[in-house]
This record gives sequence, structure tokens and C-alpha cells, in this order.
Amino acid sequence: MDNNIEQVLYQYPIHPITLTRHGKAVKVEAAEGVFALKETYISQERAERFLQTLRFFEKQQLPAVTPVLPTENGEWSVEQEGKIYYLSPWGESCGGKRKETDFFKTLAVFHRSTDKKIAIRSQEWQENGEKMRRERDQELLELEVLADEIEKKRYFSPFELSYLSHFPLIYDMYQRSMSFFDEWERKAEERRTIRLVQCHGSPSPHHLITDPKLNYRFINLEQTKVGHPAHDVAWMYKSCMEERCWEPVKGYSWMQTYDQHFPFNEADKALVKSQIFYPGPLSAFIKDTRHRELYEEPYLTQALEQHVWLFEKIKKDMETWSEINKD
Repeated sequence: MDNNIEQVLYQYPIHPITLTRHGKAVKVEAAEGVFALKETYISQERAERFLQTLRFFEKQQLPAVTPVLPTENGEWSVEQEGKIYYLSPWGESCGGKRKETDFFKTLAVFHRSTDKKIAIRSQEWQENGEKMRRERDQELLELEVLADEIEKKRYFSPFELSYLSHFPLIYDMYQRSMSFFDEWERKAEERRTIRLVQCHGSPSPHHLITDPKLNYRFINLEQTKVGHPAHDVAWMYKSCMEERCWEPVKGYSWMQTYDQHFPFNEADKALVKSQIFYPGPLSAFIKDTRHRELYEEPYLTQALEQHVWLFEKIKKDMETWSEINKD
């Protein structure tokens, strides 16, 4: 283990025995217990939001967030060579455990504790909606241009052929996403309010652990920010579906679990669907491949097929949701 880690741990009131690297975290087995030392890069603004979230959940005594342990000087983190390190109790990762109903219940508790509604002026509704539509239209236009460029070629590479074959699915996902966004906008504007919570930012089974009391707790809160809960719900749904990509599974019960613990109104449900249908990660992946090298072609073609398979699975699953089939 490098000297940086040892220097960081020296600032905590623990006596490490063994250190084991797990990605960007180090499992620290000490005389005082087992801990996780996380290494991250984080801006001052994000660090402040992160700390505010931790303090809030600590004050509320809600077992939905893994606490961060203070240094001997009472600081929440240690800065070393431009990196930020913080120490937490070690927990067992939930990645691959297939406990989705528990994950969505934990997410609902996380959101419920910070729920608030704010009034929005009509002009703001219009401006924000138009901005979002311009961004999505631009994304789709760039993908259409790419498809047109490929079609003009006499011969297609495997990646190009795969992209052209699946472009109708990508286009359809964008259209469905915008249709549900329009529905959310209409219904939400009638209420003149919008629901905001403290969002995790990237909730997934791999960002959840179980503590010794078998409570589910979120980790990796560096991306936390105030936003609509639909963002987190869609992210969690996609993450769980990705873990189950090659298995038959129905995701609607996950949403029912969330709704039982933190009910969504009809407008919010439309926004969740819009976020789930939005193929943003797939779009970003395709843009990153514009200047690919020849040797990357097999790997990137396989990665594209996996992205497409996930969205086909999501589309098929959502078409079974009872609400979607209602007029």
C-alpha cells in the first residue's frame, strides 16, 4: 500500500492492521474495527453539499446514509496531493444481491426525509421546458446526422452497421421520453409547484451497503444535490436493470415499493417514465466513438450491443406497466 494511504490513516484515531485495495476504496482492518477509506476528487461546492447531506442524516438519525468518521482534529476528510480521503465504517456491498425492493425502499426513505415543494412561475416553466427541449433536440439531431453520414458510405464497419440497425430504437426512446416530459409539464404546471429532494446523484446497488445491523445505507454521496426525485429513481431503475440485463425480471414492483414509502403524484410518475426512456448514456457513448481507432471496433461494437440490449429490455419492461397502458 502506498505511503499516502498510511499518512492519511495516521490522522485517524485507529490502529490499522491490514489494508486491502477495492477500486477507489481501501478496506482498513484495524484494532478498533473495519473501515473503508475512500479516495475522491471533489470541488469545494460539491464537498459542502456532501457535508450538509451527511450532517442532516446524522441529525435525523436515519439509517439511510453511511456516516463519515472524523479525524483526530475533528475534520471530515484529509487532503493529500490534491485528493480527498474520508473514512467510513465498512459495509458489505449490495452489488449483485438482487434485493431491489429493499434498495427502492431505502431510496424512498432517503428522499422522504428532505421532501419539499416550491412554487414555480409560469415563465420559468416555459423557459426551463424550452431549454430542455432544445438540448434533447440537438442531441437527437447529432445522432441523425451521424446516421446520415454512415448511410452515404458504400461499406459499413461492424460498429456502423450495428448503429444503423438500432437507430430506430434510439429515436423511439427519445420520442417516448419527450412525450412523457410533455405530460409531466402539463400536469405539474396545473399544480404550480415542483417537488424537490436531496438527490443521491447516482444511486445503484453498488452504491449501497449493509451495516452490521443489516440496514441498507448509501455510500458515494459526492454527487448529491437538490433535484427532483425522478432523477434518482430512474438512475436506480436503470442500474438494477443493467445488473439483471441477461435475466428475466419485472421492474414495476420496484416502483410500487418506492411509491408505498414515498408516494408520487400522476405528474411525477410521468417524469419518472420520461427519465427512464431517455437514452442519454447511450447517446454519450455513441458520441465518444466518433474518432475510434480500428483496433477498438470489436470492443466498441460489443459495448454498443450491450447498451442497446439494456434499452430494449427497459422498453419491453415498461410496456407492461399498467399505468402506461391507460389512456
